[in-house]
Amino acid sequence: MQVERKSSPSTASGMYQVIVISLGLFVIFLDSTIVNIALPTMIDQFAISLKTAAWVMNAYTMTVAILLIFMGKIADLYGKKRMFSLGLTLFMLSSLLCAIAPTASLLIAARTLQGIGGAMAIPASMSLVRSIVPKEKVGAAMGIWSAVGALAIAVGPSLGGLITEAFSWHWVFYLNIPVILMALFLQRNALISYQDQIQPGKLDWWGTILLSIGLFCCINGFLQVAEHGWLSPVVWWQLSIALLLIGGFIWTQTIRANPLMELAIFKNHHYVTGLLSNTLGGLLLMGTMIISPLYLTRILHFSTLKASILMTPLSVSLLLISPFIGKMIDKIGSRIPLTIGYAISILSFVLLGTLPLQSSSIGLFIGCLTLAGFGIGMIAIASLTLSTLSIPEEHLNIASGTFAMFRNLGGAMGIALFVSVSAGNAAESAGALSVFRTEGFQHAYFSGGILAIGFMVVSFVLFNRKNEEFTQNKGGL
Repeated sequence: MQVERKSSPSTASGMYQVIVISLGLFVIFLDSTIVNIALPTMIDQFAISLKTAAWVMNAYTMTVAILLIFMGKIADLYGKKRMFSLGLTLFMLSSLLCAIAPTASLLIAARTLQGIGGAMAIPASMSLVRSIVPKEKVGAAMGIWSAVGALAIAVGPSLGGLITEAFSWHWVFYLNIPVILMALFLQRNALISYQDQIQPGKLDWWGTILLSIGLFCCINGFLQVAEHGWLSPVVWWQLSIALLLIGGFIWTQTIRANPLMELAIFKNHHYVTGLLSNTLGGLLLMGTMIISPLYLTRILHFSTLKASILMTPLSVSLLLISPFIGKMIDKIGSRIPLTIGYAISILSFVLLGTLPLQSSSIGLFIGCLTLAGFGIGMIAIASLTLSTLSIPEEHLNIASGTFAMFRNLGGAMGIALFVSVSAGNAAESAGALSVFRTEGFQHAYFSGGILAIGFMVVSFVLFNRKNEEFTQNKGGL
């Protein structure tokens, strides 16, 4: 595999370039959470159901999840710096379309365009960061890249609530435009000496089509549960079609000369353990962050601003846990931190699903959310380290793209699952979704705890199996 090189960077360490790249990525990560707190306002303004409002989030996260690997391959073929700039530009233009969207349908369409721009920029930025700095600085550079994502997620809910309360939800999207313009301006000078090396190959169009339609049917099938029920033919036809298409995708990857996804990496059981744990982290985080603002505003009748402030501890705990868990993993490996992360996550979601969710117990609710943040954060960091150290360098780019795709897919599935469970029980009328019940939210949280138990069992069974291929780095395990 060819390694992308650069001519002399404008600084000795390349850290300035890393910061510039991360500035553009900040708003892309920010838009994964900043919109959540504005969903109740959008529901009222557009007179839409919770299921429809969920697609304001789902259109973005699902599009990113579907296209991450595909866009990463395009970046290899046509240049990462070019793809990163084009992705930021598309994200900026689609943010403007989101801000001025007169209907929910047009807003969802614009969010899909945002997802395309994000999918173009994220893998390209990761490769740029890895290649723009000397080898001894890669760890620090990737740390900055990761910290930017955590910071964006942390400030998203409170910033979204503040903007929505002070102005309107439209300004949540207007905010992206000046930040990206600044990032593009700084990038032009910071990366002027960087030279892309184009890699030969072809695009797997059939694989992309099969995977995209399969994932769409799968997620939409879950969303239909709120309206039609779990046993409805509408639901199971879509899930069956999804299973067939994804199965067809896997088969095509075994016979294609230039597959979209490298299936050989799944023979490494430590990598798959990290992949599954990473998927669960995305599922729990995004599912919680879409239904919790609705619980705070519709059940407890808090203002949007107060709800956003109360949501902040969940995201801040993700940011605070990062350096401590990283040092722990360096000393004792990933197994113990991953186990602790699972245990904390299971405990927090079981508590959220069984304790009384009332205004008198708001402190307990916030405490459980904070605990969930610590657990999800530990799972995310441990799974990333485990997967990275389990794959040899020549397979790292494909493995990283697949890892990012599954995390985003987990987020999209989390939104679909948590909404379908809460909406199926949270309203008197599934169509209007206007009268909410506490039990619906409790069932959604409890389902997260049950899922965490299942993922933990499967993950550790795989962890203890001998790998069929690839020699892992023992130091990180």
